[in-house]
Order: sequence, then C-alpha cells, then structure tokens
Amino acid sequence: MTQDPLNEMLEFLKPNARVDLKHVSLDHMLGLSGTEEGVETLLKNDLVIQNIIELTDDKLDEIAKTALLILVNISAHSEGASELLKYKPFNQKNLIEFLIGQILNPNKKNADAACMILCNITRLEDELEICLDAFFPHLNDIINVFVNVDFNKTGSNLNYLAPMFSNLSCSYRIRKWLTEENPHVPLIKLLPFCNYEQSHIRRGGAIGTVRNLSFDSEFHEFLLSPDLDLLTYLLTPIMGNEEYPDDEMDVLPIALQYLPKEKRRDLDVDIRKMILETLNKLCMKRKYREMLRDNGVYYVLREYHKWETDPKVRQVCENVVDILIQKEEEVGVEDLSTVEIPRDVEEKFQEQNKRLDDD
Repeated sequence: MTQDPLNEMLEFLKPNARVDLKHVSLDHMLGLSGTEEGVETLLKNDLVIQNIIELTDDKLDEIAKTALLILVNISAHSEGASELLKYKPFNQKNLIEFLIGQILNPNKKNADAACMILCNITRLEDELEICLDAFFPHLNDIINVFVNVDFNKTGSNLNYLAPMFSNLSCSYRIRKWLTEENPHVPLIKLLPFCNYEQSHIRRGGAIGTVRNLSFDSEFHEFLLSPDLDLLTYLLTPIMGNEEYPDDEMDVLPIALQYLPKEKRRDLDVDIRKMILETLNKLCMKRKYREMLRDNGVYYVLREYHKWETDPKVRQVCENVVDILIQKEEEVGVEDLSTVEIPRDVEEKFQEQNKRLDDD
C-alpha cells in the first residue's frame, strides 16, 4: 500500500514543532486546499486535518490564521464541510462549539475566518438540524455580538455571521427562535442590517433571513405587524431618488417619504432579487396583499421596474406587480398557495425561466 506523503509532514504540524516548519507545512496545505482535488487529498488523512484544527488556536496569530484559512477552503466544498463536523478539537463536543468560542472572544484576530467556516458548514441542508444542537445554547450571545459592530477589538468585522443566520433560518426551529425568543425578539435586532451600507454581506444575510421567513406563511402576520415596520427595511434598497405624486407619497411608510436626493438603489443584484422574492411570498394571502397595496408597494415597484436592467430580476418584479395591480375580485382567491397551476402553464413558465437563464 502506498504511504500517504502527507504523513511525512505530521511532525511539522504539531503545536510544539518549530515555527518555520509549521509555516512551511501549513502554506503547503493552504495551496492544496485551493483545489477540489487538493481538498480530497487532505480529507483522506484524518490526522492531518486534526492537526490543522489544533493549530487554529496556535499562540502565533499567523499560524492560527493559515490553519483557519485551510478550513475555510475545505468547508467551501459540501463534502469537506460535512467531514469537518466529525472532528472534536480541544476536548470540545465538536468544531462548531470551538468556532463559536472564537467568535465570542473579542480579542481573537482571526474571528472572521471562524465566521466563514460556520457560514460554509450551515449551508449543509442535510446536516443543519444536527448543527443546531451546538448552536442553540449560544444563539442569543452570537446575535448580540453581531449587532455590536465594534465587538471585536482586533479588526475582525464578523460580517459573515449574517449569511450564517440566513443559512440557519432554513430550519423551522430557527425561524421560531427569530420571531418568538423572549425578552428580545432576535429578528428585530437583525432587521436594521437590511439597510447596512457598509457591507453587502451583512445586508444580503439579513435580507436572506427575512426571505426564508417569508417562505413560511405561518410568519407573515408577524412580519407585517406594524411594530416591525418590515416594509421600510425591504423597500429602502430598491428605492432611488424619484419623486412621487402627493397622493402616492402619503401612503408610503413614513421613513420612505423623505429620502435624500442622493439616494441610490442597491447595486447588488442578488439582494434586489431576494427583496422581490420576499414581497412575492408576502402576497400569498388577501389580507397581506391589501397591506402591501395600502403601503404603496406597487408605486415603488412601478418606478423600480423602469430602472432594473437584469431580465431575471425584472421578471420577479413583474410577478409581484401583476398581483398587486389587480383588484381582489380579479385575483379571485384568498390564498394564492391553494391555486393549482395547469400543467401547460407550468411548462410555459419553465420555458420562460430557461430562456432567462440562457440570456
């Protein structure tokens, strides 16, 4: 049997190895982790992975950083992320517990890399429920750290916690936590980051979380409750500096009636698309369609549609407008989710989406 050449480097990956040898060995591993084939090679050697994990807490920040970056690259592959879950570093229950500890430590220089690994791991739909057992005891602490943008004292921005929350919100347990946790409802803390200009990663993660909630009609009443003011957060990124007639302006949420002349729409096409998908889902029931109309959502989308150039996003916008522009007698049903789409119409939609994908 051919011996794994990586075994020769194991001695150099131990915590007490010479610093220069650790540097060289980790740099080699980092290069390997940059390709799919290299990740497969690394995953075949459990001892190498275990040693790399141990070095993420090395006393030298540069060593710890390189080790963490290797794990970022490995976890970017679904197989790699799944494999990492089986390791138990530093006598802890699992890797997630260890990474959460790094994030909650304000003096950790490499906390951003820890955030990225957790973001990658939480994309695993099949493993998500298992991950939650490790996350739940710490969720309130994590979101408090996230909303405190100056929490980390070493320059880590922790932006990747936002898409991590978005990934977690694919679980019903997390959606319940986001909307029902007492005494402070987590979603209320997260919403302002839908408009956080300093980071599109934070904006995208916050909006992605709201979108995941909107896919579950159970939460629509909460999302559109007056106290939450969700429409202000959702509409702000897709509004420009256009002026509306007084009768249209008067029905917009108060915060949207006085936008500055320099206001520009969000340039991130994925964020705009997620907002429109959320509005589409909120149109599911008559009660909420009427709320969207009463808050001037149609007027905002009418102006937005004139500006949008991406064909896929324009299509999503048109889907929402087509619903809101109709009177309820024309819509004809209380709940759109109960409508059965004829097979020929569904096939037509699929062909249309394929054409958009090909453009």
